[in-house]
Amino acid sequence: MSSTDAEIRKLARVLGVSADRFAYLRDVPQADVRRLRDQVTTTLFDAHLNVLERMAGASRLLPNPLLAKLAERVFGPLLAARIAGLVDIGRGVDIAKRLPPGFLADVAAELDPRRAAGIIAGLPEPVVVRVARELARREDWITIARFVDTLPETTIVASLDVIPDHGLPLVAEMLDEVARVAYIVDLLPDHRAGTLPDDLAG
Repeated sequence: MSSTDAEIRKLARVLGVSADRFAYLRDVPQADVRRLRDQVTTTLFDAHLNVLERMAGASRLLPNPLLAKLAERVFGPLLAARIAGLVDIGRGVDIAKRLPPGFLADVAAELDPRRAAGIIAGLPEPVVVRVARELARREDWITIARFVDTLPETTIVASLDVIPDHGLPLVAEMLDEVARVAYIVDLLPDHRAGTLPDDLAG
C-alpha cells in the first residue's frame, strides 16, 4: 500500500465512508491528503464546540461513576470522543477506567488523540492493553496506529504484545510518521521485528 493510499483510508475513516469514494485522490501527494485529513478532523471536532464546552462544564457537577454510566448509555462513543478533550485530565482518566474495553475501543475509533493526549497518556497500562486487544480483534489497525504518538513507551510495549504478527505491518502502514516505524521496530523483540517487510522496517 502506498503512503497516499494509507492517507486516503484514514481520511475515509474520519468521514465514515468507503475509501473507494476517494480513489480520485490517489495521484495527489501524500502530504496534501494528510493536510486535508487534518483540516476535516479539525472542522468536525470544532463543530458545535460551544455546546460541547457547556456539556463538559456541566459534567463537573456530576460524580465520575455517574458520568461513566452516562457516557456509555446516553452519550455514546461519538459524543464521548468529542467531549473527552474538554474535560479535566484527571477526571477523564478516572471516567475512562470505569468503562468497558469494548466501549473504550468504540470511543478510540472516534477520538482525535491530539485533543485528549493528556487523558490517553494517563491511562493505566492494563486499561490500554485491554483496549488494544479489542482493537486488534476488530482488526482496526488505523485506530491502533493513531495512538503511538501519545502513549508512554512502556504502555506501547505492553500493547504490542497483544497485536498479532500479521497485524504489525498493517499498523506500521497506518503510522503518520515514517520515523515511528523504526521506533516501533526498536521496541519489538527480534523475532517479531522480522515480521515487518524490509521497506517498512527500514
